[in-house]
Amino acid sequence: MLRLIAAATQEPVTVEQVKRLLHIDHDALDEDIPGVITAARELVERRTGFALAEASYEWTPVGGRVSPLPIWPGETTSEAGVLPILFTSKPGPVPEPLKLAIIMLVGDMIENPEAAGEKVLHQNPGFARLVFPYTRVLP
Repeated sequence: MLRLIAAATQEPVTVEQVKRLLHIDHDALDEDIPGVITAARELVERRTGFALAEASYEWTPVGGRVSPLPIWPGETTSEAGVLPILFTSKPGPVPEPLKLAIIMLVGDMIENPEAAGEKVLHQNPGFARLVFPYTRVLP
């Protein structure tokens, strides 16, 4: 089980980048956009299996086995009942397609906050094409 210990303090995209690419020319959403960026980044991280911002986690392996960590890179060998593993993800530069995927999600979340819109972006072929090359398949 993966549990967040220390959240990311810096996101891979800025409020200014989001506003520029989504053509938002007012300040009414400036307080809300950072939280939406975080939610979008976390969704892309879950979809791809890659950490996109530095954060600390606790991973509790289940049972005795070789267990891949849920966020690349890392693998651990564990035994049942062993203490949780603490680790920090320190990713390198985030690929531009994943930054654009985050921005697309932010736009969708702002436009359809209840997810009741006619389309669901994470099922959008454009979004899927952006994240697919970076999607990690666990063994």
